[in-house]
Amino acid sequence: MVPAFINYARERGIDFIPIDVSKPLAEQGPFDCIIHKLYGNEWDLNLQHFSENNPIATVIDHPSAIQRLHDRISMLEPVSQLNIPQLNIPNQLLIQDSDSLKSFETTKDLSFPLIAKSLVADGSPNAHTMSLVLNHEGLTKLGLELEPPLILQQFVNHGGIIFKTYIADDYVECVKRSSLPDVSEETLEKMASDSNGVMSFSKISAAVMACDDGWSNNNSDEKLKMPAPEFLDEVAKGLRQSLGLHLFNLDMIRDDKRDGFLVVDINYFPGYEKLPSYETIMTDFFLNIKKSQEEKKMAAKELVPVDEPKV
Repeated sequence: MVPAFINYARERGIDFIPIDVSKPLAEQGPFDCIIHKLYGNEWDLNLQHFSENNPIATVIDHPSAIQRLHDRISMLEPVSQLNIPQLNIPNQLLIQDSDSLKSFETTKDLSFPLIAKSLVADGSPNAHTMSLVLNHEGLTKLGLELEPPLILQQFVNHGGIIFKTYIADDYVECVKRSSLPDVSEETLEKMASDSNGVMSFSKISAAVMACDDGWSNNNSDEKLKMPAPEFLDEVAKGLRQSLGLHLFNLDMIRDDKRDGFLVVDINYFPGYEKLPSYETIMTDFFLNIKKSQEEKKMAAKELVPVDEPKV
């Protein structure tokens, strides 16, 4: 964590204490809240034991909830279940093996270009690698760039803008970031012949720079328009409940085919330091966690039966 943030939080009554993961949590602390991005059976059992003995304490977040975001199929399932008219996910397909990439039947429900991503989204370098597949030739070569299992996701023209929505419980903040440019039929043919049908990138910023030459964005006012705050609040509330997470963000693009948005990715505990005034945002978040704990303690006391006075 940034020292300036640690000092700011301390001034408002929040202390951050490093945890020794080699020792039981019961031998450390006491802790009001555990913040982590660790995985593994041993750590999960450590957290479980801590929670059983500290029911008021908050774990951010539960390992099983985090694990759901490590799979690009399961991470997006709750989006479709929200039943918000203006919200959806792109059509996508799970590819389990390289042989499936050679079959024309694979993409019968999709159309080129496609975005290919690793099925596993665990923060590793391979998880960030993506490919823009321009035709069937690129699909057959994709296995050399990205090893299955992988996801083929329908590419949708979206004006070269992605809306990254950061969520910290009730706090919701949406910012614009550059994304892949729109792809016209003419551009698709040109780039397909120049790149042998597939273009791979380690990160979206590299993809944007690579596609600047010869690609054009249709940055209409409508495509650049931020999602309405009421819409973002509804989406954030629904996903907080269905995912069971405190801290996450989602990548949304405008749907070129209809009036609405598509969620293309969900990330756990993103870089909140990229937001303006993040020190205040995150400190308020932890103060609200503490306030909620105090309310739980008061409620628990009220439920404790009081002995009737003896006459």
